[in-house]
Amino acid sequence: MNNLTAEAYLKPRLEAFVKEAEQAGYSRDVVIALLMSLLDTDNFSDSSPAKQGGAA
Repeated sequence: MNNLTAEAYLKPRLEAFVKEAEQAGYSRDVVIALLMSLLDTDNFSDSSPAKQGGAA
């Protein structure tokens, strides 16, 4: 792993993603609210069998 913080790694990518969404016609507030909603779901949690104590 390098010395780059998670914020330094992710912030430019998120800013570019939001900018691209704005250029596609979505409002910044809607894009950010949707990202927060998506991240708050189980879709981004690691629910692999190995993590749950089962066989991989």
